[in-house]
Amino acid sequence: MVCAYCGKEAKGTKEHIVSSAILDLFPECYITFDETRNRIHESDPMVKDVCAECNNKRISYIDSYAKDFIARYFIQTYSENDEVEIEYDYVMIQKMLLKYAYNDMRSHKEDCSFFDEEIKQFLMNSNDTFPKTNITILCGIVVNVSPIPDAMFGNLKLRWGKNPFFYSNSTIRNVNYETGQITLNDDIEKQSFPDLEISYVFRFNSVQFLLLCWDKKSNKIGQNRTVLQYQYPYYLMNENETKAVLPICTDELNYHRFDHIHVRWDGLFEVGLMRKYANGGNYEYKELYERAWKEEEKKIKDEHPR
Repeated sequence: MVCAYCGKEAKGTKEHIVSSAILDLFPECYITFDETRNRIHESDPMVKDVCAECNNKRISYIDSYAKDFIARYFIQTYSENDEVEIEYDYVMIQKMLLKYAYNDMRSHKEDCSFFDEEIKQFLMNSNDTFPKTNITILCGIVVNVSPIPDAMFGNLKLRWGKNPFFYSNSTIRNVNYETGQITLNDDIEKQSFPDLEISYVFRFNSVQFLLLCWDKKSNKIGQNRTVLQYQYPYYLMNENETKAVLPICTDELNYHRFDHIHVRWDGLFEVGLMRKYANGGNYEYKELYERAWKEEEKKIKDEHPR
């Protein structure tokens, strides 16, 4: 076997697509839903093409940071009224998401030519603290603002996928405030980004990241970043900041359809508020259901220790 990172011939070891350090934070999520292969199984998603030296030493520092970062802020759930301020290391967030995307693409035997020697060395070298200018990261808080409890869809706290759908307009055409009638937009458009090579969405419980990788030679990266910053309800991470207050990036629909990236002016954000106010400001039965589900989750965690 040729190691996917260092390129040397060696015996392969199992490499988690998303690190076991993060999976350990959510023992209740012990089932893997593999929608691509139409499989459900009680095991972690892995690849087996990394040598022991790279797996256990050269790239393990990324997983250590990822665990500490996710555990510090995103194990808990948030409400619409919470202000979530984080401290972050931009280079380490780049490395974390690049590593997981690379692992996922290899697991599906996709073209990984974007991950050239420069990117691989970036991942393997813990002393490389210079961010990649052709990698863009956005981050937002995940809040279930819909009337549907999480448990109805299963334990889907950890999710990731390639090529999320970026909307360029609203899913709602009109809201009649007198009657409450909602007219859907039948002319949904997809936002295109020049020179985009790879895009991913990652959800770790109460946080969602967008990873966008551009052609190194592109002169459109600044333009694309401007569109992302002003068109979507996410915080655009950057090398010059270490702290941020994260916006809520989910509405009634894309909380459950996490790979749908809605514009910040999408009418669904407003419709969700209207529905909740019409119910007296809270979803009583949903909240009762979720309290009962938390007790059930405790039992699942005890039954499936990692």
